Amino acid sequence: MIATFYRAVLLRDLRKLLRQRDRLASAMVRPLLWLWVIGGGMQALAGGDYSTRLLPGILAMTILFGAMVGGLSIALDKDAGTMRLLVTAPVHAFHVLLSKTLAATIAGMVHAGLLGVVLLGLEGLNLALQPLGLSLDAWLAWVGHLSIPDAATLLSAAVLCAFSCASLGVLCGVFTRSLDGFAVMMNFVIFPVFFFSGALYPTQSMPGLARVMAQANPFTYGVDLMRHAFNSHGEYGVAWSMGILLASGPLLLALAYWRYRQGGAAVPLQHG
Repeated sequence: MIATFYRAVLLRDLRKLLRQRDRLASAMVRPLLWLWVIGGGMQALAGGDYSTRLLPGILAMTILFGAMVGGLSIALDKDAGTMRLLVTAPVHAFHVLLSKTLAATIAGMVHAGLLGVVLLGLEGLNLALQPLGLSLDAWLAWVGHLSIPDAATLLSAAVLCAFSCASLGVLCGVFTRSLDGFAVMMNFVIFPVFFFSGALYPTQSMPGLARVMAQANPFTYGVDLMRHAFNSHGEYGVAWSMGILLASGPLLLALAYWRYRQGGAAVPLQHG
């Protein structure tokens, strides 16, 4: 019964994600623009290898946006009344939230995987152009300069980061009382989570308060694991970052479950 319930929820959300091709396409445009415009601009100002240092943070950003937006499905299900059907299913309430969190985790992984395919495609195109005396690195500063990541560390970082971000997205979705409110909450949460991390710049060089906020931000350690996977300027130990992510995901999910039990996800959204 439990396995059937999880399979049904995961397949439903995965099919919904794959049908939204415009959403997947836009999710690829955002990180490529960051790499091209922000990475290229900062590298022109600061020199060095900023674009390649930025890449792990952009991969983590793709997971953050994909997994957190996955929490939007709770708000949509509340609005459509689907959440009432899930509540009445003969499973414990915790399984309802965990299934939605796992679905959002998979969404974040799908987004990151698609970005990886695009980046590999650009690397392959660059190699194919070299015999012709052409190169993409004149326009895309990171192409041709990426190191091969450690697969085990990269996969661990992606899974743990996606689950933590998905738990945060589900927490936001459970607290939301309207779709407009979800959009406000997402903007209020997702951008501080992104900017107060090591995605764009080292946390150790931040001003005092900003550094404290970054170190209290679980997403920081997802970015750090990505950096270790690419052997690119990791700031914290691998074990420490993994430990923070292993603790933060269940903690955020527990908070979402507490709110859920208070009625945060069991009622349809109120309009007007």
